[in-house]
Amino acid sequence: MIAEAGWAGRVMSWLRVIAALIVVNLLFVAGTIVGLVVLGFAPAALAATACLTLLRDGELETGLVRTFAQAYRAQFWRANLIGVPFGVIAVLLALDTTVLPALNGPVAAALAGFTWVVGAGALLAFAAALTVAVRYDERPGPVLRYAAVLPFTSPVMSLALLVTLAVIGVALGLLPMLVPLVGFAVVLFVAGWFVDHRLAALDPDHPRAADRRGEPAPVTAASGR
Repeated sequence: MIAEAGWAGRVMSWLRVIAALIVVNLLFVAGTIVGLVVLGFAPAALAATACLTLLRDGELETGLVRTFAQAYRAQFWRANLIGVPFGVIAVLLALDTTVLPALNGPVAAALAGFTWVVGAGALLAFAAALTVAVRYDERPGPVLRYAAVLPFTSPVMSLALLVTLAVIGVALGLLPMLVPLVGFAVVLFVAGWFVDHRLAALDPDHPRAADRRGEPAPVTAASGR
């Protein structure tokens, strides 16, 4: 009976996580649309990361919808300021990909390689920026500086995260019906886990490190404390 209860408890836990990912994914899509995509993507990503961070920490007290809405409103302009450099990079990469088909030979290969490297670096930095912005109540400038450096000073984290995201991308490509259900939330959840784990190893004042010492956690954008 104990084994069965334990098994049932694990199943229920996984079902709750899956249900939470679906809700966060729908909220992310809705938040992006509400902000007309350009102004909505970064706040929606930050609010979703805040929800997923609290979910991982077991500190979600007010419900996913309310937590998302509060973080979305409170962090709207801060998130957009953080997202500006990444938006510019995304536009440049999109323009770059339109030029590639018109080129041939080594120039095209070199440009394609450069595009992949810049895209991977921007993805890692954006993931870091979201998690840092949620964990620490800092201005956009310090968040961006730290996020730009973290992937290069943490090569193991960066490589593991890129490989994991590639696997997720392949899985979502094979099962595209999962994208509107959990696609974005899974990516944010995994990216946040990797980056947050690295932050906890680097920062003795990280909320998880403080919890292990039995001390109060510092102020975070996610918790609003």
